[in-house]
Amino acid sequence: MSGTLNANMMIGIDIGTTSTKAVLFEESGKVVCKASEGYPLYTPNSSTAEQDPELIFQAVLHTVKQVMTESGIRPEQVMFVSFSAAMHSVIAVDEAGKPLMNCITWADNRSAAWSEKLKTELNGHEIYLRTGTPIHPMSPLTKLMWLRHDMPELFSKASKFVSIKEYVFAKLFNEYVIDYSIASCTGS
Repeated sequence: MSGTLNANMMIGIDIGTTSTKAVLFEESGKVVCKASEGYPLYTPNSSTAEQDPELIFQAVLHTVKQVMTESGIRPEQVMFVSFSAAMHSVIAVDEAGKPLMNCITWADNRSAAWSEKLKTELNGHEIYLRTGTPIHPMSPLTKLMWLRHDMPELFSKASKFVSIKEYVFAKLFNEYVIDYSIASCTGS
């Protein structure tokens, strides 16, 4: 890693369905080092696919710490950190930002009936025309419809419904923000 100790660096973090990956790059694009940490996907039946949001957040912290430690670079050498995350996740959080449930992932299919109902009975095509976002069980909109109907007590306790990326950002920066890529899947 000669030369690396004086170079400007970038970190890319991918919050995926099975693991979080962090990659430290030089300005030239050369990979300096990378780390990965997995977490379980809870699938007690064929329709459910959930994850513990706190395990995912810890994986973000651990992988960044690992690439920083292994590379030996100074924090001020990091020009920026870029995040990507699996889309279509939903987490109900309370006023303090504490999760009220596991993260419902894109692979969760429990909102399939609401997706179909929205498409056929509730003018879902108009929503599609206005937003460009297809109506399907992965959609946060249909997941929220399912939660409101099937888990009304949890739904009423929620202060916000956020994606895994928004959850991680709020824990890191004490602010809820959404980027274009995640907002696009909501129809925003």
